Amino acid sequence: MCERPDKKKSLTLDRAKAIYRAAVDPKASDAEGDAWWGAVHVEMIQVLAARTLPEAAQIIAWWHYDWSMVGDSAKAAAQRIRAAARAAAH
Repeated sequence: MCERPDKKKSLTLDRAKAIYRAAVDPKASDAEGDAWWGAVHVEMIQVLAARTLPEAAQIIAWWHYDWSMVGDSAKAAAQRIRAAARAAAH
């Protein structure tokens, strides 16, 4: 199970970007804009704080159309996000 964020060890925007790029889209760039990355940052925090993988998947399920277009799923993406966060912590 991944670590849950707390006040002592919160997820930085730079780390959220790295996790997103490793788990979801390696081509995502800073050109996406501050608002977009801000939303991604919030979702990464929520995905990592979720108690279970299905709860984590629910957080990003609204991306369903995008996932289905590339043969992916919110659950698989949530699993990759959590795995990338664990790998980055070591």
